Amino acid sequence: MHWFMFDFVPVELLHSIFDYLWTNEILNSFLNINDYLDNVIVNCSGSFLNFHSISRPLFDLICRRLRPNHVISLVLSDSNDTPGQCQLLFSRFSIEQFSHLRALTLINIDDDSESFFTGLDKIESLKFLEVTPKHYNRYLQIMPKLVRFVVKYEFVVYFESFIYITRIQLLHLRHSTLTNCSYFMLKDIFRYAPMLVSLNISIMFESREQIENFVTINHGKSPIHLISLSVSIDVFSGYNWSSVIISRNHVEQFLVHTPRLRQLELIVDCDGNNNLSYGDRWERFIVERLPRLRTFYFKFKLENVYRNEQTVLGHFHTPFWLDKHRPWFVAYDRQRSLLFTVPHFAHRSIAYSEMPVLPHSTTLPIEQHARLYNMITELTFDSIKNEPDYCYKEVEKLVLIGLEINRALIDLSRVQYLSVNSSSWSLDMIVQLIWYSMPCLHYLSFNCGLSLKYSNSIIPLEQIHILQMPFFAYSANNENFDWIQLFSRVERLSITVNSCHELAILIDQFNNISYASFTVNNYCINVRRNLWEPRITREWLVRNTRRLTTLDNNSFTCRFDNNNIFKVYLWIGEDCKQQTTLLNTRASKTNNCHYYLGENSTNNMINDIQGMFSNNLRANL
Repeated sequence: MHWFMFDFVPVELLHSIFDYLWTNEILNSFLNINDYLDNVIVNCSGSFLNFHSISRPLFDLICRRLRPNHVISLVLSDSNDTPGQCQLLFSRFSIEQFSHLRALTLINIDDDSESFFTGLDKIESLKFLEVTPKHYNRYLQIMPKLVRFVVKYEFVVYFESFIYITRIQLLHLRHSTLTNCSYFMLKDIFRYAPMLVSLNISIMFESREQIENFVTINHGKSPIHLISLSVSIDVFSGYNWSSVIISRNHVEQFLVHTPRLRQLELIVDCDGNNNLSYGDRWERFIVERLPRLRTFYFKFKLENVYRNEQTVLGHFHTPFWLDKHRPWFVAYDRQRSLLFTVPHFAHRSIAYSEMPVLPHSTTLPIEQHARLYNMITELTFDSIKNEPDYCYKEVEKLVLIGLEINRALIDLSRVQYLSVNSSSWSLDMIVQLIWYSMPCLHYLSFNCGLSLKYSNSIIPLEQIHILQMPFFAYSANNENFDWIQLFSRVERLSITVNSCHELAILIDQFNNISYASFTVNNYCINVRRNLWEPRITREWLVRNTRRLTTLDNNSFTCRFDNNNIFKVYLWIGEDCKQQTTLLNTRASKTNNCHYYLGENSTNNMINDIQGMFSNNLRANL
């Protein structure tokens, strides 16, 4: 007899599987398959919601099913691919309803008001807060109950600028990440957070005085109890940066107060003194001052280094640095004056004409060099060279510049992101390459002028879900091209258009897109026509597109950016009828898939399911 396999999976096992997934993944994958699974999902005790880059239909579906008092972890994003998401969510629920929330991540949120962050104080269970501000936010504060506090600015904040840290005891704070950290912030963290064990900071200096203040920040005080420390140092280029040199003495003055460190990461992105490359002195300092250190990663940009690789690496050929039980092997890039540990700081992106590391420029044993090639996830095919004795097996992003590609030396079946940067590649050639060699590809970007002439019968590329065409404006006969036949499953579209008229056509042709970004080109050949273009507003979009006309006002959000270049960002949902039809169709197709459960097949199926998932941050909650 044939049965649907999930009907035989115990509820406890399903709950265990769901513990490895975000709630939006659970709903998108398992909801409306059958009544049994629906009941299991509805009765899950906790929700882990990740709304970052989520499709609008799935967001609406979750909100209809959401019980905010069950949410444990929440990720919100007002990025360009989900504009207005935060305001939309809190128009349906109040922040106080998320009474059991433990972890909150806010990415580029539009609402930076004092009232929003004050409302977070009302959530007693909140222990983890991560914020990526859209701009400098003076209301952002560390709450005394937090265990983990993360602030990741995507832009430079000057050394004098700092987050307002309320001067109260932060007795629970154990982990913190602060990009563009200031002396004032760090001083308060060390003073008011005695339980801090993990710290990740980046600092940009403007003068020698600031460096001296920083490195002596804890002089005369008790040692810091940090176990893990990551420090990235740079100098603001607007000042006389050549007079600000980071030396080993600066670093040692700061580290001497952290004797309990087990893991250390040091990055010097500005010019560092040559004494940073003296491995024998580092060895002596670590043995005497950091006896518990087991992991040491560093990347130093050195000033005016004229020594060859053998001279620089000679300091790191001692048993201390070559200990196979420590990941402290070192490499030196003479061209960039970089000294760094491998494989931790090994290249992840490289051109095909280059090599990840030259054999004579690293202390890594020759038999382990293959690890460096396996760490390359982004490869640019710029030219064909003599065939080397290695193969790139882990490439996820492939960039095509030249017309030739050596398929024998790269596993194309693993490529997920293809960027075409040369107009030498015709659309025919790209489609054939994807169809026959790239089954995992889902992101396609044309970063060049592209003719849309297609000589063969169109092969639908149903695996392409993300399409980017920044040079679309220079193509010819765009309106007559059958986009939906070639890219029928595209959900995210980023494209340049010549006019508002083209924008409206594309919204209707790509009828499955949930996110769209349009750049309206004001400098194309037909300038006169653009002078008479209408002003694009939300009302104009509704009036001039068939798809948006059918939606109510709450089913899509938009953002307009008129800084230098006019851009339109759309986050598009579906009406209730379309959503119901979609779910019923998916449920019908799934229920027609039956599985025969013979001897031991249930156990094998369960093992396969468990192997599909990996753990995430909820283990820390």
